[in-house]
Amino acid sequence: MHIDEKWQLYAPNGEPISGVGWDSALDNPEGEATEIVGIAVVFLYRFSEKGELEFLWQKRSKNVNRFAGYYDISAGGHINLGESVAEGAVRECHEEIGVKVAKKDLQFVTMRPFNKNRFAWIYAVDWTGKPDKFKFNDNEVSEVKWVPYAKLEDFRKKYLKPALREDSLTFAFLKEWLKMHGLI
Repeated sequence: MHIDEKWQLYAPNGEPISGVGWDSALDNPEGEATEIVGIAVVFLYRFSEKGELEFLWQKRSKNVNRFAGYYDISAGGHINLGESVAEGAVRECHEEIGVKVAKKDLQFVTMRPFNKNRFAWIYAVDWTGKPDKFKFNDNEVSEVKWVPYAKLEDFRKKYLKPALREDSLTFAFLKEWLKMHGLI
């Protein structure tokens, strides 16, 4: 997140509110707000040379004020004012882990609320065969780690940021999406 960003706000029916953004320099929009803030979430996955399904996790830098030192999703964050959800997902991948993801590569997993005024659009991107060249462009991330799907539940309980560690619904949706697409 950058101090000069304005986050796109959405009406209760999910439509973007044209020209209206939340000032990211302020506290997170909570409380009595009727507007919704959108989040784009991207899980990078790959099949290793051994054929094992793995997911990429980023470790939050010690320089950030939220969840420093914890692991988080591959990339994600607030959708900026005037930006589509897919554009936000692509931008966050570049900002946080320095990879170029095309909108056509985004595979929609689900969209779900995660508190009373935030919705997350969740995508997956197949990174199989692509280089492990990650750059941390905005000091939010200190390292990345590939974790085999078979070890994901244990990793989640030990290393993920608290809100994600407790978010069994996102992991249930991800598991069902993986099953639907024959990946597990």
